[in-house]
Amino acid sequence: MHEQHSEKWLQKSVQYLTEGKYFAEASKSGLILAQDFEEPPQFVPVPKYKWFLTVYVQDMMSRADYIKAPITSTFGRIIKMDSTKKIVKKLAGHSCGTSSWASNVGQVLISVLTASEGVGLAPMANGLMKRYATAGVPPPEDLYVDRDCCAGSIAKTKDLFSHWQDLVVRLDIWHFMRRFSICCSTESHQLYGEFMSRMSQCIFHWSREDLDLLKKAKRNQLLQQDFGNPRDADVIERITRKELSLYCRSKTRGTVEATELLHSRLLTFSGHQGCDTPGVPLLDYDQTWEHVWKFGRIVATSGGQANHAHGPLMA
Repeated sequence: MHEQHSEKWLQKSVQYLTEGKYFAEASKSGLILAQDFEEPPQFVPVPKYKWFLTVYVQDMMSRADYIKAPITSTFGRIIKMDSTKKIVKKLAGHSCGTSSWASNVGQVLISVLTASEGVGLAPMANGLMKRYATAGVPPPEDLYVDRDCCAGSIAKTKDLFSHWQDLVVRLDIWHFMRRFSICCSTESHQLYGEFMSRMSQCIFHWSREDLDLLKKAKRNQLLQQDFGNPRDADVIERITRKELSLYCRSKTRGTVEATELLHSRLLTFSGHQGCDTPGVPLLDYDQTWEHVWKFGRIVATSGGQANHAHGPLMA
């Protein structure tokens, strides 16, 4: 803030003095009457961070009821439960060090601070179920989590929301991808970013309907710019990544297709293409095939929990 404020003040001061110079030269030439110019205003220091923080807190407190109302009146058909330490680290004063985890449902539905991950969430779950019942809103159909989503551990999550008998617990896809990242020797490997990007491509694809509409709009834009008669390759080449994410929905592939693509990518990165310049492999072979992939297939084919597996069959 101080840097931006001082830079803006300097620009305005230079502009004021430059304009004043033109008038002064014109008055010396007798074109206009002599003008008296005031000195530029002095630079006013920016308040310290404590002032900004105080103003921000006072503004939030004055709108606390309004902010709480739209948050607690949110009801979704699909909700997500996750835990993080980042929020807890921001606690200050008497609250500092009193909690280790912040568990959130849907980020806007409800949040609770706990001493350890996954413990003490029953009051939060009961309050959320009561909120849906009081509002007369149908319960959610799917709950995406980062843990306790497969085999016998799914019962622990289901017990939290015992009133929602038809609730399906699924593994969040981002955390599903993280199951594969543990196969990597290190995240600082040259091919780590490329590997995770390819994993995402194996799971997601752009909506065909949205993509066709975007290509049609881009073609019309090129025609208005007198581009001539653009080919499909010309249209696709001029569609930016930002436009794709803004106008096209991202969908998940089918289980069979995603499994085949993931297996193919793992085979690719397990070979010489998965080594960096000095020849260090990205993937740990035993970890990849004996633990992550093999364990995932066993879980997926046992207990009827195929759509909740950690491995190749995803939620």
